[in-house]
Amino acid sequence: MGAKEAFDRTFRQLIMTMPYSKITVTELCRKAHLSRKTFYSTFQDKEAVLESIFVEDVVVPIREMNRLLSVEQRRQLTNVLMENVYTRIWDDKEFYQALVRPMKGVDDTFIRVVTHSLEALNSEIIAEFSSTKGYEAEYVSYFFAASQAMLVQKWIFDGFPLEPKELAALYKKMLNEYWLNQF
Repeated sequence: MGAKEAFDRTFRQLIMTMPYSKITVTELCRKAHLSRKTFYSTFQDKEAVLESIFVEDVVVPIREMNRLLSVEQRRQLTNVLMENVYTRIWDDKEFYQALVRPMKGVDDTFIRVVTHSLEALNSEIIAEFSSTKGYEAEYVSYFFAASQAMLVQKWIFDGFPLEPKELAALYKKMLNEYWLNQF
């Protein structure tokens, strides 16, 4: 196992026993049995560890699916793709609840990480398939990433009251007017 994986695994373990705000780089290194030098050669800070986990959990699978599908297939499978995203979070709900619940209203790290990760993904998709360019593309990417981040945070904080399929249908309903008409 490499350093990145060791820090990701250790972060997941620590979040189950203490709030994000209490996790330090020193504690991550001690529990992972790795040095601070190794940490800082792998990550910029502990927020980068959280982003690494979210990207692996959510963004990488979307990128992999997108590589396999045409634009028309993506349009037809929007609910399935979004359901897959929510299912990945749902399947690791203990981790995400332990992370998000202490943060809500106090710390915007989760919103920042999810928004940044999804904004990058949205920018890739827009650049590949849409005629939207420049600032409009940047703002559209950001808008949908931020709205998704807020929605997921609320869903987690509320204890997952909707099944992934239901949340995907709701999100599709909300985004149909813009996003799906662009492709």
